[in-house]
Amino acid sequence: MILWILIVVVATTLPWSGLQGLQGHSHWGNVRWIPFYLESLSLRFILDIVVNLLLFVPFGYLYVRSQVTMSSAIFLRISLLAMLLSVSVELIQVFSHTRLPSMTDICTNVIGATMGAVIARKVSKGRREVLREPEGAGER
Repeated sequence: MILWILIVVVATTLPWSGLQGLQGHSHWGNVRWIPFYLESLSLRFILDIVVNLLLFVPFGYLYVRSQVTMSSAIFLRISLLAMLLSVSVELIQVFSHTRLPSMTDICTNVIGATMGAVIARKVSKGRREVLREPEGAGER
């Protein structure tokens, strides 16, 4: 889980130095505040959405699988954790010339983590049903 968080941070904040890397000043004017803004609909935009979803699906999956018990609030927790990680990464991107922080990224990251949590929950339920003894199996 920690390794995947590191992968997310590195993949979404590189490069860190040089003319293309992080700067000592912010670029709030580059922030795309309106999520899924249709004027920016392009192949690159759709690819960015798919990449963000795929980057956060393992985060949600690994979080759920790392839990000893699965409470009903697990989806709320993973959504909040994904939002916290995503907002942190987007804030780092505010200080980059090459990165464009956006609300679309935050939304798709949370959706991706939730998708991963749903997959993990279904896998866990399936495994529990396989491990459970059939009715009347121990009565011979």
